[in-house]
Amino acid sequence: MADDAFRRIDAVLAVSLRLVRTAPSGKVLLARIASAIDVEWIPRPDGEAIASELQIALDTAGAPIPWRQVERTLRDAWGRRAAAELDELDPEPVAVRPGSQVHRGVLEGAAVAIKVQRPGLARSVRQDLALLEAVIAPLAAAFPALDASALVAEFRERVLDELDLEHEAVTQRRFHRALRDHPLLAVPAPVMRLSHERVLVSEWVDGVPLRRAPDPERACALLVLFVLGAARGGLIDADADPDDILALPDGRLAILDFGATRVLDPERVAVATAALEAFLDGDAGRFGATLERLGWLPASRAGAALELAREALGELAGPDPSRLDGDAVLAARDRLWRRRDQLADVIAAGALAPEDLWPARAVGQLFATIARVGATGTWSVLARTAVREGWSAPITGAAAGW
Repeated sequence: MADDAFRRIDAVLAVSLRLVRTAPSGKVLLARIASAIDVEWIPRPDGEAIASELQIALDTAGAPIPWRQVERTLRDAWGRRAAAELDELDPEPVAVRPGSQVHRGVLEGAAVAIKVQRPGLARSVRQDLALLEAVIAPLAAAFPALDASALVAEFRERVLDELDLEHEAVTQRRFHRALRDHPLLAVPAPVMRLSHERVLVSEWVDGVPLRRAPDPERACALLVLFVLGAARGGLIDADADPDDILALPDGRLAILDFGATRVLDPERVAVATAALEAFLDGDAGRFGATLERLGWLPASRAGAALELAREALGELAGPDPSRLDGDAVLAARDRLWRRRDQLADVIAAGALAPEDLWPARAVGQLFATIARVGATGTWSVLARTAVREGWSAPITGAAAGW
């Protein structure tokens, strides 16, 4: 049973890997995945090919966009040369990403960050999204309870949103307004008149990237508050990249990137919050009822899923401070793999509603980012507090475990 289930999952991975190898935008996708995790977390020897592909993509997809192409993109977006809009524009990028790069400029005497999408990326990704149809059959075979077609459609729609930097600017403005007076969290204001499908301009923020934060425990606790607390307000940011999160001199945490977001259904947020509460309390009955209501798992399998998850997470799901880093991820992975028969049984019965794809990505990305940085915290307390109270939650050192 377990071997058959994992063979079907391997088939999904094989088809997916073949598609991204052949698709023109595949290297960008692989590089983004590689930048979201530590490739050492992928099990060996079975995952050797995947780890190798991810590492190669990460090493090769970050070449800077030539300056002439940056100037052309800005001119096309604004209808005139960048010098006519900006007081200054530094030709040297301050950040290079697989899908974009950022330059520092000055607008009306104030520093701004100018994000420019890679030329041809949007067109290439739109064409490549048609290839996703090939994933539907193996995905449905690996996860029989899943609506594979609907999940692929959801993935396609969210990716198309990510390609539109003007859409990102609108979302960023919503986050900025909501957090304008927050004592712990900050989002730079976008300059809407200069934002375009391929260009996003925001106020400049000076800070230290999360991985070099002077107090990583505090910074990571605030990141939990930001990501999980946003859900209570009906939004989720699914791409908590440590390079786009800054610890500010005044103690606040600034979040810079809002490409991967989704509006949430308040009723589903409430049920998912109840599921988290039941999981942390070890209440299999309540846990099963909420999972079944969400359509994730039949209530009859909830006891096994609860036991499996709590054993895999160990002290990370407990009430005391614990260290979340690469070693903790590897230990959790190995504990889970020792129960692969039970894991296969849960996989066969489980499903993920399409509207929950980006929220699931957000949670996974959040804790993967913290693990890559390495921090100690009372993660269960932080998560429970953030989903209960949103951004108004009183995150203190005592509650967070730092």
